[in-house]
Amino acid sequence: MKTRRISSWVALFVLLTTGGCHAYREVPNPSRQAEEVTYRPGRTGPDAGIPETQAALHEDTAPSAQEPVRLTVLFFNDLHGHLLPFTVKQEDGTRAEVGGIARMATLIKRIRTENEAKGAKTLVLVAGDILQGTPMSTVFHGKPDVEALNAIGVDAMVVGNHEFDFGLENFQALRQLARFPFISANLVWKDSGQTVCEPSLAFVLPGRICVTVIGATTDQLLTSTSPENVVLLNVTDPVRAVREVYERSRQQGPVILLSHSKAAADEEMATAAPGLVAVIGGHDQILLNPRKEVGGVLIFQAFEKGRFLGRFDLEIDPGTQKAAVVNSTYMPVTAEIQADPEVDSLVEGYHAKLDRQFKQVIGESLVFLDGERERIRYEETNLGNFVTDIMRRYTGADIALLNAGSLRASIDEGPVTLEEVFKAMPYENELVKVELKGEEIVQVLRRAVSSTRVEEDGGFLHVSGLRFKVRDKRPEEILAGLNPLDPGKTYVVAITDFMASGGDGYELLKGQPAHRTGSPLRELIVDTIRQKGKVTAAKEGRIVRESSSSQGSDDCRTLRRVRNGSVPVRATGDLTLMHAGLATGNRRNSWDFRNRTERQNPSYRCNARVYATPIAPASGSSTRISLPSSVQVTGP
Repeated sequence: MKTRRISSWVALFVLLTTGGCHAYREVPNPSRQAEEVTYRPGRTGPDAGIPETQAALHEDTAPSAQEPVRLTVLFFNDLHGHLLPFTVKQEDGTRAEVGGIARMATLIKRIRTENEAKGAKTLVLVAGDILQGTPMSTVFHGKPDVEALNAIGVDAMVVGNHEFDFGLENFQALRQLARFPFISANLVWKDSGQTVCEPSLAFVLPGRICVTVIGATTDQLLTSTSPENVVLLNVTDPVRAVREVYERSRQQGPVILLSHSKAAADEEMATAAPGLVAVIGGHDQILLNPRKEVGGVLIFQAFEKGRFLGRFDLEIDPGTQKAAVVNSTYMPVTAEIQADPEVDSLVEGYHAKLDRQFKQVIGESLVFLDGERERIRYEETNLGNFVTDIMRRYTGADIALLNAGSLRASIDEGPVTLEEVFKAMPYENELVKVELKGEEIVQVLRRAVSSTRVEEDGGFLHVSGLRFKVRDKRPEEILAGLNPLDPGKTYVVAITDFMASGGDGYELLKGQPAHRTGSPLRELIVDTIRQKGKVTAAKEGRIVRESSSSQGSDDCRTLRRVRNGSVPVRATGDLTLMHAGLATGNRRNSWDFRNRTERQNPSYRCNARVYATPIAPASGSSTRISLPSSVQVTGP
């Protein structure tokens, strides 16, 4: 037997047989602190009987035969850590503040109060992916997200793929923290085939009416979070799993599907279980307004990040137990809504802690990860390789492409703090996957290499899964993996939502059908460093620029390495001077290395006219001087 918290209105478990529906007694005061309850684990066998987990929404009194039983279902999906309000750009170009879990709490509390006054009941359901997307969620591994959902009185949540982004152990800890059940009919342990969570949850309404909520998790789970986080898990066919639980539950009363799956899968499940009252969807992060209908089953989805609270109202015939949706809407969560004080205090408390957490060391880099502007925007760097490899590994794509403008700073060799990662990637870039023909990839690469070093083009691309040479601003000898890029073949390509919107001049990508992963790239970088502990990356020859008459002055060649002592070298021309470690910026004068530490790196642009006298530091460290062939050099 498991012990879990259900929600603030659930009392101690009492096993009753009421028309085949096991019930709980109701807590008369909805604001009362939640109590510990014990219930049966989920079962999936053919003789499992009625839905596995149930809770009462009523005192044990039946309404009159003439009156329908009324239930309001409130829902949202893909919160992705957005507990605080945030700003968005509107169609007219202005910016507006939206979202905020404390504002949503005010809406929920208001509706509950109105329903209590007229004898209606209220359910609050979450369609998955509450984690990953903000510094607060990342730093505290989802704890504030679950505590906020506890505070607003969530009744059930289906498991989304991002619930595992901080590892399986963390997922289990969040389940214990939650005062509401996580449900999923098709998430199973790989070794036993048993469900990880309860497949469904049944709520008992006045008149002994059971309303069952079934959970369904995306079958893309194993490829849409880090593989090591789900190595012990498997996902079965959601259509089959949902149909099995539905067939066991439909005789007990109305059935709702709470799904974190693709929209197409939601439609398949609606077709397989035609008596469903409604499907509440997630994962695609879309606003299904107007609602969709498939074979008489209504399908809803409330966009993302807490920007909308969805609602539909049911009237249930006590005699037939048939339910009808009599009203539905999506309520925007805007700045005009006053924040609930209790929830606001909880969130602000974590917000205050966040500043201190930014100094937290999350791992160690064994090398200087080079994000210096004059290199990151023109040539392959180890930081670009490190990040694009994360993109490709996480998404399972054939190729990953990242615009250099996304990377704004280097990460120093040695201990890495959360603040350093946020400085290196200050933007909340979300990973998306698109399918491109080989010939389209060639067009994208032509745009990527179209500028010179002096232009410092943020649209220059870093790549994973590709290798190519650049001649006269043209990509040539392109390899996808070990094979030549096939112009007619379709490749799965991981990019950012910024690139998918046509950013940095990638108009070809704008309008391409894109699969949104819901995963901010920056959080995946943090997660990778945390998991590995020590990270490294190198330049691998993925992008090789070859000199030509038209671009010779843009390409630097290594001239000399000097060690120990004071070795003056004078040069006039275009010069890049590098020293292992953190770049200190571009300078056009002499530099003395004797007083610099090993983790500093004076850097001169190749296109700068300079006269430099570098002096190599002691203790065996070295200075590398990279020059184009036109530079005149004097010295030993």
